[in-house]
Amino acid sequence: MKIDVIRKDSKEIVEKLKVLGFDRVLLLKDQNIRELTKNENSEFKAYSGKDYDFVIRKGKAKFIYDLEVNGFLLNKGLCSKLKENKMTVIFGFSALEKSENMFKVYKNLLINGKLCNDYGINCLYSSGSENTNDVKSFFQLCAFAEEFGYNYKNMLKSMESVAELT
Repeated sequence: MKIDVIRKDSKEIVEKLKVLGFDRVLLLKDQNIRELTKNENSEFKAYSGKDYDFVIRKGKAKFIYDLEVNGFLLNKGLCSKLKENKMTVIFGFSALEKSENMFKVYKNLLINGKLCNDYGINCLYSSGSENTNDVKSFFQLCAFAEEFGYNYKNMLKSMESVAELT
């Protein structure tokens, strides 16, 4: 099961991802996640903002994203809550590419990625594509995950969990 998360609803991006072997494509838009490769209209709440702590502790969303961009670092207690509430963290390659402060984003990705791996938190490492030039292959996303301390076995387990959800 190969899943990518994009940020712009585009048939060209979806088709390119299908050619690259992705089974599912999720659209992250307006704090919601929607499946683009199925005909179902299931949407899930996603969160990005200033109050990650509250959202994680209360389980107010199924997905959280842009931790690295907003400078939010996870800790042991929050990781326990993420696991308990069956929440998924989305890390986007585009955040690193488009960042004004690449070192800060890299550091946050590294810290949060290692913590998520250690505590078995479901994570999706995605391209975050907004156009066809931003699309990454599954192998590039695997390398991206491994660079930030998230192992392949946990990555596959996370994708299976998200596939069951969507």
